[in-house]
Amino acid sequence: MTTHVALTARAFDADKMFITDKDSRVEKTINDVTDRFGGDFEIVEKRDWKGLISDWKGDVVHLTMYGEDIDGFFGSVALKDPLIIVGAEKVPGDVYRMSDYNVAVGNQPHSEVAALAIFMDRFNERKVKRDYPDARISVMPCKGKKRILDYSKIPTIDECYGFCVEKGMDEDLMKHTLSVLERAFILQYEHGGDLKLVIAGAMLHDIGRTISHGPDHGVVGAKIVREQGWDEELAKIVERHVGGGISKEEAEEQGLPSKDMIPETIEEKIVCHADNTAGGRERFEELIHRTRSAGYQNSADRMDELAEFFKKK
Repeated sequence: MTTHVALTARAFDADKMFITDKDSRVEKTINDVTDRFGGDFEIVEKRDWKGLISDWKGDVVHLTMYGEDIDGFFGSVALKDPLIIVGAEKVPGDVYRMSDYNVAVGNQPHSEVAALAIFMDRFNERKVKRDYPDARISVMPCKGKKRILDYSKIPTIDECYGFCVEKGMDEDLMKHTLSVLERAFILQYEHGGDLKLVIAGAMLHDIGRTISHGPDHGVVGAKIVREQGWDEELAKIVERHVGGGISKEEAEEQGLPSKDMIPETIEEKIVCHADNTAGGRERFEELIHRTRSAGYQNSADRMDELAEFFKKK
């Protein structure tokens, strides 16, 4: 239970947990999670819990079934640097008396883990922290399948730039790439998605054009990315960025691999739309016109649909 309380506190952006008796098993589990998923959460032993409460500079909140209702509490109190007390066993009466607030998450018996999660959710205004710059892996929100990013397989912006130079990317293509990167930064800031993945996708989206400038350059680029052993999520961004994406039927007509290459994830959509709009509105409209004139009506429609998607979000 102590481990679950610690994991919940960390997940809702607390920076440490004080416990009266340090448990090496709990500490090992938390350190392992923090090492892989990022952040600087720590377990601190504090046997003198009375001293901790009395010396605390911010507000002290005790979560208990016998406190004031949580809904009325958050409607009337603005907490400052709170110390949140969760008692796993019978809580000494001094805790009630020394706390600034005793708060009840409902009036029924339930888990202290649930109480902490609900309280932290309200305290954070229902925003869950997702970005940990030092994370080695990240579980991405997704419907219907698992999305796990391994950041060791996603090159940094410097590594991407060096790779583009190594592959002989010319000045005009590099200028376009940096323009797409700038546009992708804005879209990611406004609409979410994984920043590291968006950066790498924007930098490498046209790496295939160092070999081919045809409609196959997305497939060629994805092959290059896969040969480097980089994350499959990155390869798919490169593969699916052409036009508004390429359907299985369109791919077969053009002699490309027989599969759908239409952007699905938010990162794929961001890089695809950034590529189409990096030159501004006039260039985007001209690009759609050229796409329709070339007979790729469905692709042009998907480019329009992506533009609408980012307008509405």
